[in-house]
Amino acid sequence: MDNINFPAQPPNSPAESLGSISSEDAPSGDLVFLVGPAQEEILADLTGLREASSVFAEILAPYAMEMQGISYPGSGSGSGSGSPLPREISLPDDNDFAMKAIFYALAFPGEFIRPATPANPAPAGPSAREFLHLAVAIKKYKLQDNLFVPWARWFAEVVDKVKANGGTAQEMVWLVAAAWQLGERRRFAELGLDLMVKHQGRAGSFARLWAGDVVVLRVLPENFPLVGERAAQLKMRVLDLVRHRVADDGCGCGERAELTSSWEDVWEEHGWGSTVPLSELLRAVEPLAEQEAASVGEECDCGERELGPGAVKKELEKAKREAKICFECVEMGGAHSH
Repeated sequence: MDNINFPAQPPNSPAESLGSISSEDAPSGDLVFLVGPAQEEILADLTGLREASSVFAEILAPYAMEMQGISYPGSGSGSGSGSPLPREISLPDDNDFAMKAIFYALAFPGEFIRPATPANPAPAGPSAREFLHLAVAIKKYKLQDNLFVPWARWFAEVVDKVKANGGTAQEMVWLVAAAWQLGERRRFAELGLDLMVKHQGRAGSFARLWAGDVVVLRVLPENFPLVGERAAQLKMRVLDLVRHRVADDGCGCGERAELTSSWEDVWEEHGWGSTVPLSELLRAVEPLAEQEAASVGEECDCGERELGPGAVKKELEKAKREAKICFECVEMGGAHSH
């Protein structure tokens, strides 16, 4: 049975009423959940879980199938009068780590299962993969509105951590799936764009990233493979923008002449026929667009160029915005326009 060393609870705290998943000093009324394919044993408090969400209240109601034959102290029911709990309830489709983390948060509101310690003063939040499992469980048990399970904070922390560490395309897939599962529209669109930039032009198709991943395949919508199409379209738009900028050399205001030479270098290296990934193309284009907007924008009023002051930067931002896959894009099979 799972044994976790929990921190001490202050008297009369919310955690006290919700109970602990510790197997030590388990109060009367605890249940043993057998979680996941390995049927790992996790203790949880019956009363606390009933109060946590409508789903737990339903499956743990006295009349529920899962609760039939259970014996309460002094109730006279079951195999022996007053025989104590726990009662074993199997949850074979759930992830054991996610359920431990949820029960821990219910017992100790606001805390993740790996809290800060003297040896590790900076508490470690969930990984991208762990958060995907959490998202699945949080939605299944309708815990989005439970203030004791601060999933929005966990999500923000794991996204920041993944991005700070340069995140892999695989991690982006897990975070995109979690965003869809939790109905996080803004994060779904933004993380989907990050995934496009991260993986376009790399080895293998986008579908390779979730092939054989049962959790992702169960969570992601069927239309999500259009991410590959959107990524290819974005790269073509960026290349077309570079080509137009190189051809638009009629103005020499500010540092434009020097920048035109830099744009020509980008086109020569990344132009049509190049197999350079989208991430490398943007790495070359975005600083130039930013520099041009800052150094030329206010100095040019000659009107001799097709792309006006700061136009490359604006068009680049527009292309990225329109490449995003939002909830409406998925629901409409990609026909939605931004």
